[in-house]
Amino acid sequence: MTDAATPVAEPERMRQGDVAMELRHPLPTNPALLAISNYFGINRRGSTFATEIRAGITTFLTMSYVLAVNSRIISESGGPCECPAATIDDPACVFYDPEYAQCVEEFRREMVTVTALSAMVGCFLMGFGANLPLALAPGMGMNAYFTYDVVGFHGTGNVKWDVAMAAIFIEGLIFVFLTITGLRKMLVYYLPECIKTAMTGGIGLFLAHLGLQTAEGIGLVVADIATAITLGGCPEANRTYAMYDGLSADAYTCDNYPGSKMTSATTYLGIITVILIGVLLKRNIKGAIILGVAFACIISWFKNSKVSYFEDDVYAAGGGDGLSGGEYRWRYFKQVVKLETLEMSAGQMNFSSGSASLATALITFLYVDLLDTTGTLIAMTKFAGLMDEDGHFENENYAFLVDGSATTIGACLGSSPVTTFIESGSGIEEGGRTGLTALVCGVLYFISIFFAPILASLPPWSTGPALIVVGSMMMKAVTTIEWGDYGQAIPSFLCIVLMPLTYSIAYGIIGGILSYVLINGLDWCIDFAMGRAKFPEFEWQDGMPVPKQDRASNSSSDTPEAETKADAKIDGSESVAPMAPMGVPPGMPPHMMPPMGQPGQMPMMPGQMPAQPYMAPAMNTLAGGPPAPGMNTQFVYPMGQSADPAFMPMAGQPQMQHQGMA
Repeated sequence: MTDAATPVAEPERMRQGDVAMELRHPLPTNPALLAISNYFGINRRGSTFATEIRAGITTFLTMSYVLAVNSRIISESGGPCECPAATIDDPACVFYDPEYAQCVEEFRREMVTVTALSAMVGCFLMGFGANLPLALAPGMGMNAYFTYDVVGFHGTGNVKWDVAMAAIFIEGLIFVFLTITGLRKMLVYYLPECIKTAMTGGIGLFLAHLGLQTAEGIGLVVADIATAITLGGCPEANRTYAMYDGLSADAYTCDNYPGSKMTSATTYLGIITVILIGVLLKRNIKGAIILGVAFACIISWFKNSKVSYFEDDVYAAGGGDGLSGGEYRWRYFKQVVKLETLEMSAGQMNFSSGSASLATALITFLYVDLLDTTGTLIAMTKFAGLMDEDGHFENENYAFLVDGSATTIGACLGSSPVTTFIESGSGIEEGGRTGLTALVCGVLYFISIFFAPILASLPPWSTGPALIVVGSMMMKAVTTIEWGDYGQAIPSFLCIVLMPLTYSIAYGIIGGILSYVLINGLDWCIDFAMGRAKFPEFEWQDGMPVPKQDRASNSSSDTPEAETKADAKIDGSESVAPMAPMGVPPGMPPHMMPPMGQPGQMPMMPGQMPAQPYMAPAMNTLAGGPPAPGMNTQFVYPMGQSADPAFMPMAGQPQMQHQGMA
């Protein structure tokens, strides 16, 4: 509290949901920019236009690999392609017929455009509707499930491609229904707080795991026959790729050439990029992640080098039109500008066919995507500091609605389920806090429709370092978990560790929730049997049943303690639990009194430790005389001792003498 004659200017504060934000930057003077800033709340969230744009670019660069990877994976389903009449009677024609192979290649090129359009729509919806710095695109795990488990390689599965697209369309509509009815919000509300926090750490580990592997990273961690994973870093010539049902996977091992470990130039380039980004971040260089990605990219775009993205002896994956992977990427890269049509993919849905396999696929799409996207939304908003103390964030219903809408629209274009990407964390780390970050990312995806040959040519060892760095940043969230409480520690740990080890966010969440319910539920049952626990009572709040609060343990809003906590919540300070006042010990000598005009300078009795005083707003009449107007009225010492508040004016107040004191 300050004197009326000497007001102290305090930083202007505004409410964003339940999270207090400071205006750290001046408002723009241009009317158009001011309108945009007000719409997105850029200043309210402590950001700037430059920061949001830089964050959007960073997010796009980190997840741009999806243009090439998603198109390759989805095209391996065969899409709508069929063998010509001459070979159609042979089920194996999909493996050798040249016309079928050419159709698949054309479909793959279309899928680059489909991927970009789906991501663009999702980012625009998230930016404009939910105003969150989160980017969307076809999910990497779901596209693999769609191709290899549902439709099958080149259509050899139990569900046709157009029927599977109809299932994804229906899944999106169910998502929308769950959001409108509030059922999805209930899921978020009832998640234990420690699991919500563990999601952030688990996704951070998952990101780092992706960045350390080859398909999306630097190739430092590879497969192993005995231990599942091990140290890698071997060059292309020394890799032994895993085979599943006669098909080559992205996973490989270096075990057959033990001396080749840590001899790959691309792995070392990735490590150097991680160190470079780390140094730039430590020195607070803006755009550190962008600079790191650009550094590795430009070096990798030169032909005839040990790190060239266009050499088969460096990276042989891919290929088409009868060309090897490196040569095909080089020819595609040189086109610079290329626009594909959507003749083969858009609107290809068949609702007339039904089967047990289709129902299984729909249910699997639904529960995996539901937990995946919900976990990502919670983790990313928490990482961005946009979640309040009750576990909610602004426009959360719109964000959930965007997930379902984007999936439905993506199915109309021919895409697998569209989901929020954990790579959004890279943009958040760059400072992105509003939907403008998502819009910038969406604009870049729109541009990539025309410049796909360039933007789809970012090598994985250039974007992998960004994932590793962002993963490390997200781990700081786990410090808030009560690790001394095994009812929280074990479920949180399982949630964190299962995400990277099972390669699934959904499985990590399931493991965390189930272990939390079992451990704490059995513990409660034991207490109940011993008469130490009772069934909780529930009441309805915001359309949801929630446990009733213990009225005896919650002070009313007009008590001094409640007012103090409310003040602390607004100014961000920690409240100190008040102790019962006992008054000034009789006969206290003058030299033991607090220094005049210096609040917080507490007199110490022999053997006492200094402590931060509790400042109560209520008047204290235990002292001998009334306090001066505008003063703090009570200071509580350790061990319950209280000093006369008349001796302790706030800074800036006139010094007063106690009545009866010389």
